[in-house]
Amino acid sequence: MDIPVKKWYEAVQTRYSQQKYMTKEIKPFTLKSLEKKIAELNQIYPEVRIEIFKKSIKEILPALQGKYGNFTDSPAFMAFVINDNGEHRWTKMGYIGEAAILEATALGLGTCWVGARYVPERSRVKLNLKRGERLVAVSPIGYSSENYNLTRHFISKLFPHRDRKNVRELCPDGYDPDWPGWVKNAIKLGSYAPSRLNRQPWRFYYGDKKLAVDCKGEPSAYKRLECGIALLHLEIGALDGGTSGKIEFGGLGLASFVSES
Repeated sequence: MDIPVKKWYEAVQTRYSQQKYMTKEIKPFTLKSLEKKIAELNQIYPEVRIEIFKKSIKEILPALQGKYGNFTDSPAFMAFVINDNGEHRWTKMGYIGEAAILEATALGLGTCWVGARYVPERSRVKLNLKRGERLVAVSPIGYSSENYNLTRHFISKLFPHRDRKNVRELCPDGYDPDWPGWVKNAIKLGSYAPSRLNRQPWRFYYGDKKLAVDCKGEPSAYKRLECGIALLHLEIGALDGGTSGKIEFGGLGLASFVSES
């Protein structure tokens, strides 16, 4: 994946889940930029894809099982779709989906991961799912309402990435302060990943230039997706820390970043 490291690193630092949106449409240039990036992302793994719908998030939420808070209408939403025959599909969906989320954030748009079982007959939006595909998550996109955004900004300044688990808890085999700087930077950024009810299921393991992401306990589908989100954060942190490398799925853990420097 072609990662704009500085841009997405900043997006990781500033992104918060947003539920309140202005009614104004997304600027055409902004929407076109996001669509271009998503078109690139959709070429990476055939098991997963993302699609933008110019419909309110409230049009699709009734088709998702569960409760998600009090969303206002948004000018559009992103749909995250997997192919049930794809290998490592849930982890890849989190990885690719978070790339779209961070790109939207960098473009000044609010987002919020919403993952749940999709019930087609309840949907007010025609998704055009292909055989073997299913919707696993959505995110509204749009401009956050001013008061809500200011509140989030104020909180983020006072309590940056609050309620994060300690890095030593996230590294069950031990955390060594003498590890290379890129490893420590990657783990720090990986710990900032969003997750349902802030459960933070990811755990990190380092050795032989390989930084692995695995799941604490039974790796359910959505925990795998969340670990995929953390995987992208991990890669951004590693690249920002001065190394180069590649992503490998499977092996030790769900996936790994392998340094090539």
